[in-house]
Amino acid sequence: MPEIHPTAIIGDRVEIGEDVTIGAGTIVEDDVTIGQGTTIGPRSYIGRYSRVGDNNDIGFSVQLGGDPQVVGWTPVESRVVLGNGNTVREFATIHRAMEAGSETRIGDNCFIMGTAHVAHDCVVGDNVVVCNGALLAGHVAVGDRAFISGNCPIHQFVRIGRMAMIRGLTAVGKDVVPFTLIDQTNTVRGLNLVGLKRSDIAAEAVKQIRGAYKSIFRSTDTMADALAALEATDPCAEVQEMIDFIRESKRGICLTHSTATGRPSAEA
Repeated sequence: MPEIHPTAIIGDRVEIGEDVTIGAGTIVEDDVTIGQGTTIGPRSYIGRYSRVGDNNDIGFSVQLGGDPQVVGWTPVESRVVLGNGNTVREFATIHRAMEAGSETRIGDNCFIMGTAHVAHDCVVGDNVVVCNGALLAGHVAVGDRAFISGNCPIHQFVRIGRMAMIRGLTAVGKDVVPFTLIDQTNTVRGLNLVGLKRSDIAAEAVKQIRGAYKSIFRSTDTMADALAALEATDPCAEVQEMIDFIRESKRGICLTHSTATGRPSAEA
């Protein structure tokens, strides 16, 4: 049976799973689904049409499914979809999508820390960490196991690749290649070696990722030539992932200072 505090306000059309706990003063609007085993702390707000999966821990004064912060926006049936096993801490905000039928999506087993913000139409993968005060603008896409440190602003439409790491106080306005480590503004400092060591990626693949990093970010070849040369080596899946990510970039990618100044062309 769900455990709902008597001061909580629950809409008329809400589906609540088994073993759900809803704290004092929390508001759950109409047309919301909450999966089994989820806990929602006191004074939180779950906006209309939200879909919350199983075994989530939603903390104190969280806003999930609030209206997008868009000038002139007209309310439509859009939503937030929160997967399973996530932790969302105090005062975090996750806003629903702009267009009817669209969604802001958080995957499984993510940790959204206190005061973090995930804006409309973001897509966040699985096992992602978004630290305190980090700000994801609209339409940001974050790959699995990425780590966004504290007080990092991420520009709208930016893509953050799988297992990338953004250091604290870093502003990001360009795409972040998978497995890289970003510091200052749009600057690649190296590979996320700690993340690679902790992963299940094979040692030979890690060796290839190291070589690909040097070809992409340390070579004086054009980016197009560097990618073509890498692809000619029959690369592992992880290196091919890096190549494809760069080729698909519309904003351009974060680079090292030496790459940005020493390469004939930084374009893919």
